[in-house]
Amino acid sequence: MSTQIRATDLLEKVAKQTDGAELYELHSVELPVRFRSGALESVKVVETAGRALRVIKDGRLGFSTTTDLSDDTNLVQNALESACFGDPAPFRFPAKQPAPSVRCFDPRAEQLDEQKLIALGEEIVEKIKAYDSTLDVEAWAFKELEEVTLCNTSGLELVSQRTLVGIGASATRAREGDILIVYDQDSSRQADKIDAAAVAQRIIERLRLAERVVPVETKTMPVIFHRGGVQVLLIPFLMGLDGRNVFLGVSPLREKLNQKVFDERFSLIDDGTIDFAPRSTPYDDEGTPTARKSLIEHGVVKGFLYDLKSAGLAKAQPTGNGFKSGFMGGGFRRPPGIAFTSGVIPPGEKSLDQIIKDLDEALIVEGVMGLGGGNPLAGEFSNTVSLGFLVRKGEIVGRVKNTMIAGNVYDLLKDKLIALSDCPEWVLGFVHTPAIALDGVSVASK
Repeated sequence: MSTQIRATDLLEKVAKQTDGAELYELHSVELPVRFRSGALESVKVVETAGRALRVIKDGRLGFSTTTDLSDDTNLVQNALESACFGDPAPFRFPAKQPAPSVRCFDPRAEQLDEQKLIALGEEIVEKIKAYDSTLDVEAWAFKELEEVTLCNTSGLELVSQRTLVGIGASATRAREGDILIVYDQDSSRQADKIDAAAVAQRIIERLRLAERVVPVETKTMPVIFHRGGVQVLLIPFLMGLDGRNVFLGVSPLREKLNQKVFDERFSLIDDGTIDFAPRSTPYDDEGTPTARKSLIEHGVVKGFLYDLKSAGLAKAQPTGNGFKSGFMGGGFRRPPGIAFTSGVIPPGEKSLDQIIKDLDEALIVEGVMGLGGGNPLAGEFSNTVSLGFLVRKGEIVGRVKNTMIAGNVYDLLKDKLIALSDCPEWVLGFVHTPAIALDGVSVASK
């Protein structure tokens, strides 16, 4: 008997005891390979099979999960019991709706075997070691195959298959009084999009720039948020555009719909329809179709992100942004939460090199520690720079240490936007963004 038929049978049983129910079933097979200190450390197959059941009973939500697919007794009982103490359910589970055509499955990714993944890792290690044999290099590569079944008592029955391929590496250089770690990664649902040489080269470029350590003054100055540094800006945005925070009145954007809040050069789009992007999918984890949604358009706030629950509270339409494990997605053990599919920030007109040349003094932030520092719900950030470079008279002169940055995303993107670079990159696996140069950021050095 197929998985889908068994899921339907379970829902028929639960339907008699509830006002509505939803069953999410995940089957995944992951093949990761890992290199430690430049040598192959492990190759293993990780299989996951599990179910998550949400029910609405007497107007309240219940939720439970299991990895035992042969006996659903505890799954049902736990979901029903948790509904006695669950949050109010201001929504109904959706029927099937038309969805965009999105390519999420690549047969070539499915065919990757351990030897090909090992070769990707070896290529990264060899290129970095060729630059500096004293570096401690860790690398990894993986493929993941997922099949998701989603059914509910409103007649929704969906089965989707997805592939994901990822590679990454970190290079550590330890010298007296100084430890430097440089990291990079890449992921895609399409095997041909993965470029081990490019990952290695980006690490080498930053290692070269980091050879010299230079002091930086404590003051406000321009900061270029690049690659991993952009996440400093994105976390406050995700919280501000979260439909639940808007409904609760705690988002700074709550009364700003259709108002110009940011520099007109800045836009932000949520797009789940990009073929083979790491988070693309025709439906979210609640069965709502994804779409290309303009959240900020030339500085004007145009919309917010909603899952079923927040949409019900706000009397809005769900936007296809309800995903397991919320912000980072994946898994089955948590109820859906609001998350980006793919965040897209349209590029500007200047190259990153030109932006740097035009600045007399600036800090380039490539990565930070302590995400969520400050008060991100208010748009404020305060983070230690894990990798950053100082610009003087239009040139990168070296790496900074023991440096912190702070500011308010909303204020900086309203009045202090210097430029957006013309060459966006995928960062963090779900954001396509240019480098963002902002003036007036507080920089503190110990």
